[in-house]
Amino acid sequence: MKNLKYLVIGLAVIVAIWLLPAFYQLLLPSAYRPPFVVYSCLDSTFIRFETQESKQVRYVDFRGQEFTKAQADSLLPLFAYRQLLAEGRLPDSLYGIALTPKLIQQNAFHFKTSPKQLNKPAVGLYTMFESASGNVDLVLPPDVFRLTENGIEFVHCETNTVNRAKSNSFSRELLKHGFVFPVRLIWGNGSTRKDYDNGFLLTDSEDKLYQLKMVKGMPFVREISHPQSCANIRFTQLFTLEPANRKLIGLAVSEDNRLFAVRSDGRLTEIGKNDQMVNDQMVNLLYDPQQMQISIVGDLFHWTITEYTATDSRYYAVDANDFHLVAAETVPDPQEPLSQRLMRWLFPLRLRFTSWQTQMVKPNINDD
Repeated sequence: MKNLKYLVIGLAVIVAIWLLPAFYQLLLPSAYRPPFVVYSCLDSTFIRFETQESKQVRYVDFRGQEFTKAQADSLLPLFAYRQLLAEGRLPDSLYGIALTPKLIQQNAFHFKTSPKQLNKPAVGLYTMFESASGNVDLVLPPDVFRLTENGIEFVHCETNTVNRAKSNSFSRELLKHGFVFPVRLIWGNGSTRKDYDNGFLLTDSEDKLYQLKMVKGMPFVREISHPQSCANIRFTQLFTLEPANRKLIGLAVSEDNRLFAVRSDGRLTEIGKNDQMVNDQMVNLLYDPQQMQISIVGDLFHWTITEYTATDSRYYAVDANDFHLVAAETVPDPQEPLSQRLMRWLFPLRLRFTSWQTQMVKPNINDD
């Protein structure tokens, strides 16, 4: 009976530190949401879209200057080009480049991810699309591939049999280009909702970076050339992308949290590297995939990169061609409201089964 008593008390404590903070959280106002921010190539400043309690949007830069919607649209012609086109206010050219809706659309680039999206269960099976099918829509192939210690294996989905000829062909092509198995990192976009396929970015056991894709049924392998300053770099995260202008294969993150663009010509370029003062200080873009949410909004001239951390929001503007840093701002999160601080005092132990860092369901203590 004594053991049962302790068991009941233990279960009651677990339920209390789980449900009581959760119910209290429901009574609190909505959590702070950082504003949407875009860099203006005309005003050389960031413009914030702040949604008020009245649901009205306030447009303001970091110098405190406020704009009307029409003024903000004019300062962001590549972001608001549809509105300007409808009003007949879209510029004919910008910085010597003739503007057309097609050109603007082709160079529009959007990317967003978070630790929770990265840390999710993986089955270890990958889809290799045909990258030169000639069709408008991508079609799922009849097979998938998996990684082995000495190569890759293609498995037919219906018969569950290994296609030895195809497996050997892709493995041999990787080995021919100096790839050393086993694969350490791999990333591809398995969605059919894209205009074309860039295949996979992957690193071998010696941390060399490669692109692997299928062209007319045959393997295509390319080693990504590193700049001299990144000769011994080690990557921790890869992203394969398919932007409309086809200038990128993807993004790569190094062990020291530097972000790199993997160009379509096989070159690697650091994003946000700074060789001069920005806002009277030296700033370099650093990105930790396990601790930060990142958002990239790109256009013909610049990328606006936003990083959300546990304590602040960081905004960077980089040149869309060579990716050097143009501008940077850091905005601390507002002070935690009294109701939130009171919750931490009332419930020093808070149990949750979900986390902002992973999609895995598991117990977490004080992971707010």
